[in-house]
Amino acid sequence: MDLLVDWRDAKGAIHGDRVVAEICGEGWDGRLKARVLEIKGRGEIPLPGTLQKQPWGWRVVPLEPRLSQIISVPPTDLAEDGELVSVKLDADPEAKQLKGMVVARLGRKTDLKIENRLTAALFNLRTAFPDAVMQELAPFPTAILADWLQGREDLRETLTCTVDPPTAKDFDDAISLEVLPKSEGGGWLLGVHIADVSHYVTEGGPLDEEARLRGTSVYFPDEAIPMIPERLSGDLCSLREGVDRLTMTAWMTISPDLQVVETRMSESVIRSAKRLTYDEVKEACIDLSKRKRAELGEPLCALLDESLVLSRRLTQARLGRGAMNLDTLEAEFIFDAEGRPVDARPYPRHDAHRMIEEFMLLANETVARFFTRKKIPTIYRIHDEPDVLKLEIFAEVARTFGLLKPKETPTPESLNAMLDKIRGGPLEAMINTLLLRSLKRAEYSVDNIGHSGLALQDYLHFTSPIRRYPDLVVHRLLRKVLRGQTLPEGLHSQLAVLAKGASDAEQKATEAERENDKWKACLLMKSRLGQRFKGRIQGYSAKVVFITLESPFVEVGVPLAALGGNFWVDEHRTKATGLRGTVVLTIGDAVEVEITTVDEDLRRISAWVTEAKAQDAHGKVFTFVPVLAAPATLREGDLEKPRTHRPAKIIGERSRRDSAPSGRPPKKARVASGKSREASPKPPKGTVRGTGKRKGR
Repeated sequence: MDLLVDWRDAKGAIHGDRVVAEICGEGWDGRLKARVLEIKGRGEIPLPGTLQKQPWGWRVVPLEPRLSQIISVPPTDLAEDGELVSVKLDADPEAKQLKGMVVARLGRKTDLKIENRLTAALFNLRTAFPDAVMQELAPFPTAILADWLQGREDLRETLTCTVDPPTAKDFDDAISLEVLPKSEGGGWLLGVHIADVSHYVTEGGPLDEEARLRGTSVYFPDEAIPMIPERLSGDLCSLREGVDRLTMTAWMTISPDLQVVETRMSESVIRSAKRLTYDEVKEACIDLSKRKRAELGEPLCALLDESLVLSRRLTQARLGRGAMNLDTLEAEFIFDAEGRPVDARPYPRHDAHRMIEEFMLLANETVARFFTRKKIPTIYRIHDEPDVLKLEIFAEVARTFGLLKPKETPTPESLNAMLDKIRGGPLEAMINTLLLRSLKRAEYSVDNIGHSGLALQDYLHFTSPIRRYPDLVVHRLLRKVLRGQTLPEGLHSQLAVLAKGASDAEQKATEAERENDKWKACLLMKSRLGQRFKGRIQGYSAKVVFITLESPFVEVGVPLAALGGNFWVDEHRTKATGLRGTVVLTIGDAVEVEITTVDEDLRRISAWVTEAKAQDAHGKVFTFVPVLAAPATLREGDLEKPRTHRPAKIIGERSRRDSAPSGRPPKKARVASGKSREASPKPPKGTVRGTGKRKGR
């Protein structure tokens, strides 16, 4: 669990220290508080920072915003003044001045893709493969050996294809589909063929150890940090078009009423007939382009047409059993020829994406059920039931927007109906995000408690061994079972350790990817200072309004104080009220903002609101033009993460920092809110640059 430590109780500890602490109460927001009793040692992970030469010597200014201290370092030949470096802290936690040593040069801030190297350094991501790993790969041939095919099911004449994004470098899953004759009862025979990475990665070897430490591949918008080297991920284990590749296959016989009536697992070899992108499938089988269908050929188009029919029915069945139907919007960055971000847009999703997702979900469920029925330990993908209180608080927020009826309980059916209602609308991104935050996080575990988000009792990850270590472990176990080999003793405890490591690695990778997205957004927007963009309010923290722009599709922050009029945020963080209750800004409201500051060190974009669609105290919509009452630049103290709710014990109460200001406002605020001091003032009519009259008045 996480404990909140007030700086006065930190005993001099800094970010990254290993400490002994004791719980000492609860904070105002219900979080457990602790105080540091002893500092055991400094963090061992090198920190990225900027090397600076001073008259008295050399220092490093850390990039980590949670580490505000300057690090004193001895002179170094590895880098020059102003360059970015990695520095390892001295182990002595009693030293009054932070000291360290430069261990590597990272580059200059102006270097292309420097943000990727800095993100990797901030999160201690492993980027280079040790020599022992490359030596293990060296003997592998460039093609599949005949000896490797012995005992494998030969599917090279079976029509298979891969469907991936156009920028994909590795292809680890292929599909095949056969319509069964009605004389045999009808239905389909679905084959999901996954790259057999476990054939190449020897258990306990250097490559396996490196893959375990990485846990997962990390994907930045313009670069990937692979879990296994390119020699395997992009070549020998990639299901390339027209090339023989080793696979593990899950066969599923599906009845006309969508029941999986028979399953079979096999070691196999395939030859993918075509490498397709999602958009190509859409063009051929959804848009029904005659040119594209002729290019792909009738057999392949027939396979894809039937796959779309089956996947749509599987989606309906999945939602019918209570699975959540969440489609979160992700940003897709567009780069110029030199690799610099020039635009960001919502990543497009359509039925071709969902087709592959449905087939992969079914394969994962099938393999999980295979292990469960045989009572063999494995690494499951679990998702615990949501916390009842958090879900009810989310439902209360949804009711304020009229998305749920006053006494309607948040069941999977009612939530899916609500999500369908808002799909494509201004509230979609916000509601999806709030709902996700109210649910528990999925993780890996050897103890199977089911996956509540998918409404499945048995589920694991089998379909991406190139980029996820748990999938690789599942493949190894499946091979041993298929070959009748004896499983090792203590398997349950060994898998429990691997599952915990994989969950931690996944969380770190997710945080790194998000941070890199923010960095890319800063690079995109730093040349657009002073420009105005339209967007919508997507959330609040105690001090910041978070706004997602329509184009480019990035998030900016507006300090609440920059709105003027003493705005305060409600207890559920869904609206801000100001000017003595006469202006209400709600999540989903349309706004226009002007970019004021881009801080690459904090990875934050600041703006002020120039115009907004707001409501008055009676719910009437009007155009609100704020008067700038404070600098429109985010500070480190403002950057509290948006919260979706308050703890149960203070629901219905307003804390001091969220309450409306009391007493007489200062003169500057009184002038900004209008010349007269009426009991119920009219909406403000200033501009962001002052209180002068607008043209035409």
